[in-house]
Amino acid sequence: MNKELKSATSVKTGKKFKQRRHELDYSIEEVSKILFVNKSYLSAIEQGNYTIFPSEAFAKAYFNKYLNFLGIHHDFPNIFNLRSEKKHKKISKEFAFNNNFDAKTKQFVASIFLLSIILIGGYFFVSDTSSNKIKIEVQDLELEDLSLIERNINQNQKQAQLITNNILDNTLSLDFNGECWLEVYVNNELIEAQQFSKNESYVIEIKKPFKITIGNADNVKGSYNNAEIDFITNANRLTRVNTIIFNE
Repeated sequence: MNKELKSATSVKTGKKFKQRRHELDYSIEEVSKILFVNKSYLSAIEQGNYTIFPSEAFAKAYFNKYLNFLGIHHDFPNIFNLRSEKKHKKISKEFAFNNNFDAKTKQFVASIFLLSIILIGGYFFVSDTSSNKIKIEVQDLELEDLSLIERNINQNQKQAQLITNNILDNTLSLDFNGECWLEVYVNNELIEAQQFSKNESYVIEIKKPFKITIGNADNVKGSYNNAEIDFITNANRLTRVNTIIFNE
């Protein structure tokens, strides 16, 4: 079972969020509707427990969104970095090399190294000989053989094009020209949550029905099935959040 993403600092920060929300006389349900953010994420921030968030970028996006709404200033808790540091330390410990080799071990390693050099050299020698043989055989090909090769190449190109077209039929492609966050849902289940910056892109093969929620809708352009998506028209006038549903 994964350990909770929670620390004394994150809990202390969460209490400040909750206190400020009470000062502004908002319920967590009201904030959820205003920001278009699931109340479970808001509650997690107030509790200082970030286990529910699928990634650090996703958690930061909602943290900053809530922070700006409350009109307070606070740094994002360094909780994800602490988890990464512990993981790296564990890996380093498990795979640390023992440098106290005895003489026999060193001799064995040296023998293996020398044998590897001999095998690699032999491989390149055989490969070079085979390559020269292939060149000679190619020169002996008749026109009929070349024509058959050309027909096979054309057929393979047609098959590749068909495969490409089938992929594009179910492709969602997004390009970002500024800070933006994205959620992708299938059957009302969150399958993707990311935050993007300028000049970044996102491509996924996905079949209908599904829906996406975009934050900062002015900062994204994209298409599905090669048809352009309108992110602006129905975006919330204040938050610039837009949810787009793709039905069958």
